[in-house]
Amino acid sequence: MTALYEIVPFGSKEEIRGVDPLKYQETKISPEAFRSKEMLTVKLRYKDPDGTVSKLIERPLIDAAVALDKTSDNFRFSAAVAAFGMVLRDSEFKGQADLGQALELAKGARGKDEFGYRAEFVNLVEIASLIRDLAK
Repeated sequence: MTALYEIVPFGSKEEIRGVDPLKYQETKISPEAFRSKEMLTVKLRYKDPDGTVSKLIERPLIDAAVALDKTSDNFRFSAAVAAFGMVLRDSEFKGQADLGQALELAKGARGKDEFGYRAEFVNLVEIASLIRDLAK
């Protein structure tokens, strides 16, 4: 199973549809957060099948520069999918991303594609590129 999350920076003016306002808390960024390289913390609580006490796994995600060619196929493919989505909706955070870059990333990160989903995505990006070219 793969999960992909888009991190929208604090103070962004990007519209996020379908997100309800917080009910029990306010969002305030502490001054320490601006000085930290920690981007988020993932907390997972679980119980062993025969257990009575839950266990907590807590891992911070630290912002660290890693060259794109040193990342895994899964990371690069996820980046291709994210870039494709941001280009389609013309996100202000797409940077220099375009359909060509998304296609190149996806093609170079097919990895093990047991069910052909990655090949389907590559086809989807190619079709989107053709439609874009015809619309010009």
